[in-house]
Amino acid sequence: MRQFISAIAIVTSIFAMSCNSNDSTNVHVEQLKNDSTINQNRLEIYAFHGTRQCETCKNMKANTKATLDKYFIEELKSGKIIYQVIDVDDSKNEKLAEKFEATGTALMINKVVNGKDSIADWSDFAFDKANDETVFVPELKTKIESILK
Repeated sequence: MRQFISAIAIVTSIFAMSCNSNDSTNVHVEQLKNDSTINQNRLEIYAFHGTRQCETCKNMKANTKATLDKYFIEELKSGKIIYQVIDVDDSKNEKLAEKFEATGTALMINKVVNGKDSIADWSDFAFDKANDETVFVPELKTKIESILK
């Protein structure tokens, strides 16, 4: 399993290096750690990226945000769902990137129950569907609904 995750990380790194545009959206992990309003039981959704991004990377983030804003606004407001865009190239995000083994673009989910993490990598889904919003949004909605049950 560890070798499989390492292989995915290498492929993701290569993909991320091939991307060719910038995004200035950065979130610092320390802001999350210091937020006392974060629920003990929550769903964390992280869109990891490197400094340089391609259209697929941008679409993944945009479609994820669109899905959350359309179908999960109350969960976002209450803290039941937390969505963050994380720049893996920012040294302030190093610990979080290491925790999720994110070295480039990735869509990672962490279902936290009683303070315990349960991490899932949804990057394959995200890369496959990111460029078609009409497919991505309903499928992501279904995936999120199933994990919230």
